[in-house]
Amino acid sequence: MKRKGKLVIGITGGIGSGKTLVSKMLARKGFKVYYADLIAKNLYLTDDKLVKNLTKAFGKDILNFKGKVNLSKLKEIIFANKKNYELINKIVHPAVKNYIKMEIKKSKYDLVLVEAAILFESGFNKSLDYVVTVYSNKKHRIDRLMIRDESSKTQINNLMKFQIDEKNKMEMSDFVIMNNKTIDDLKKQVDFLSKVLKALQR
Repeated sequence: MKRKGKLVIGITGGIGSGKTLVSKMLARKGFKVYYADLIAKNLYLTDDKLVKNLTKAFGKDILNFKGKVNLSKLKEIIFANKKNYELINKIVHPAVKNYIKMEIKKSKYDLVLVEAAILFESGFNKSLDYVVTVYSNKKHRIDRLMIRDESSKTQINNLMKFQIDEKNKMEMSDFVIMNNKTIDDLKKQVDFLSKVLKALQR
């Protein structure tokens, strides 16, 4: 994915870490951000080949009455077991990656950010110049998710067990944002990261 004259930087973190919030803060500072999760949801509705591969793997029960992917049903299947989780990522990730590659190629920006939850799990990080991990401790993540998604602690723990340990992610990253304090503290870190990213462009 590396392009001459362009920097491609990944932003990741565990579920509930605040990676999307950090990405939106950077977007407001003028950075171009591609959100892998939103791209995947769009491809579920528009990419016939992807839908065909998903129905081949999981059956037509994942489709609604219009023949479109039922996202809540798909999410239920994804997190039913690790085998399903790994299989769906194997099917969906290449489609998302190819879409992002094409968008980056067309982009007028010299530096682009890619926000993705499974950056390391999918091997996506190998295609990037730098990786930023947003870290938040488990308690904060669970508290946020219980409010945001109205999920139970058991459901959240089940989701978390499919992802790489946060400390491992930090060790594999070039930059780390710590999101355990206030929103003002987070903004200060994002401000500093913004300056570093601009310096990398030079």
